[in-house]
Amino acid sequence: MTSTDRILTKYSKIADSLIGRIESGEFPPGSKLPSLRKICLFEECNLSTAVEAFGILQERGFISGRERSGYFVLPRPELFHKYKLEKPVRVPNPSVPEEVSSLMSELADPGFIPFGAAVPDPQFLPFSSLQKSYKKSLKDTQVYKYSDAAGILELRKKIAIRASGKERRIRPEEVFITLGCSEAAYLALSLNTKPGDKVAVESPLHFVLYQILSELKLKAVEIPTDPYTGLDLRSYVSVIKKESPKFLITIPTFSNPTGSLMPPDSKKELLKISSKFGVKILEDDIYGDLQHHGGLRPPSLLSLDGEGIVTQVSSLSKSVSPGLRIGWMISERSKIENARKTRLAEAISLPTVPQLAASYFMSSLAHERHLREFRRRLSGLVLSYADSFLEYFPKGTLVVIPKGGFLLWVELPKGKDSRVLRFQAAKKKISLVPGNLFSLSGKYVNNFRINAGVLMSPKVISAIQTLGKIAKEI
Repeated sequence: MTSTDRILTKYSKIADSLIGRIESGEFPPGSKLPSLRKICLFEECNLSTAVEAFGILQERGFISGRERSGYFVLPRPELFHKYKLEKPVRVPNPSVPEEVSSLMSELADPGFIPFGAAVPDPQFLPFSSLQKSYKKSLKDTQVYKYSDAAGILELRKKIAIRASGKERRIRPEEVFITLGCSEAAYLALSLNTKPGDKVAVESPLHFVLYQILSELKLKAVEIPTDPYTGLDLRSYVSVIKKESPKFLITIPTFSNPTGSLMPPDSKKELLKISSKFGVKILEDDIYGDLQHHGGLRPPSLLSLDGEGIVTQVSSLSKSVSPGLRIGWMISERSKIENARKTRLAEAISLPTVPQLAASYFMSSLAHERHLREFRRRLSGLVLSYADSFLEYFPKGTLVVIPKGGFLLWVELPKGKDSRVLRFQAAKKKISLVPGNLFSLSGKYVNNFRINAGVLMSPKVISAIQTLGKIAKEI
C-alpha cells in the first residue's frame, strides 16, 4: 500500500466514522460537529486529512460548513422517522393564553433584544430601493384616487405572476390585497367557515392564527408535524376520518415556528388527500421566498393545486418590509367578490401609496437582487445563531436548522420550562416566545422560538450568553 493509499483510507475511515455517529443519533440534525482541531487530536491525523473527511460529509449532504461557525449536521430524509410525533389533539374552544398580550408589549419595547419578534433586522431591508419606489408612487396620478376595493390592479398582476405554477395559473381577479398576512388569514377563514366548524391545524403553529380561530369561534384539531418535513400525512388522514374538518391550516414552506419544509412529493400527496375528502386548505406562504440556498424557490401548495382547493395568504412583511403592510389573499373569484363587498362596506379601499410603492418595487430588478442577497445573508446568520445556542445552552439542547426563513425552534433538555426562561429573560430585557404559545393544548413547554434575523453584535451575543446561563439555572 502506498502512502497515498494510506491517506485516502485514513480520511475515508474518519468520514465513515462520523457518518455512523450521525446516523446513530449521537449528532442529531442541527447539532454542531467537533472542530477540525479536535478531530485531528482524536483521530491522530493532520489538518488536511480532517478537511478531506469533512469534505466527504459535505458532498454526501450530511453536514454544512459556515465560516467562523463550524460544521452542522443537516436533516436527512432517512433520519426523519426518529422524531417522535405527538398524537392529534382536539381543542373544542380555542383560546389564546393571556401572556400573549404581555409578550406583544415586550416586542413593541425598543429596550428589549427582539428575539421574540418574527421580523428581520432593519439593516436587511431595501431602504434605498423602496424610497425610489415611493417617490415614483407620489408622481402617479392614481395616488390621489380610491383604489379598487380588491387592490391596485398592477400590484395584483405582479402577485399573480409570482404565485402561478404549472398546475395553477393565477389571474389578478383571484388576488385580494390586505393589510398584512394576518388580515388575509382572518378574511380567508371568515369567508369559508362559520362558528362551530372544525378546522385542522398543524402543530406547532403561529399563535396569531390561533387568535383568529378563537375570534371566529372555530373548533380546532391539532395535527403533529415533523420539525423538518412538516405536517404528518398519516395523522392528517386519521383526523379527517374521525373529525371531518372543513379546513386545514398549514405553513408547508418554512413554517412558523419550526422552519419545516414539506417535500414536493408530500405537498402533492397532501393535495390528493384533501381533494379526496373534500377538505379546503389555507396555505400561509409568508416565508416562501426566503430559501437559504440557490436554485428554484420551493413550490407552494397553490402552485401545485390544479383543482382550486387552496386559498393562499402571504405578504411582503418578512421579505421586504413589515411597515408596508402589504399582504394578500389568493382564492376563487366568488370569495374575492365577497371580500370586495366586505371592503366596500368597511373602508371602501386601502391607501394607494404603499400599494403603488410595492408595485413599482416588485416590478424592478431591485426586488430580485434584494431577495438573493437577503437569502445569502440569512443562511450564514441562522447557522451562527444555532452555533451560539449550542455553545452557551445546557448540554442536550437541540436546535432545528431550517432551510429557509429566519426562525429557530430550540428544544431544551427535559425538565426545562421555556415559560420560566421567558419570564426570567424579560427581567433582563430579552424577549423570546415560549413553545406553549404555539399549541392550543399547551404542548412544547420545553421548546421556544428565536428570531435569528437580528444581526449579530456584541450585545446580541451577550444576550444569548445570558439566556444560556438562565437556562442552565432553571
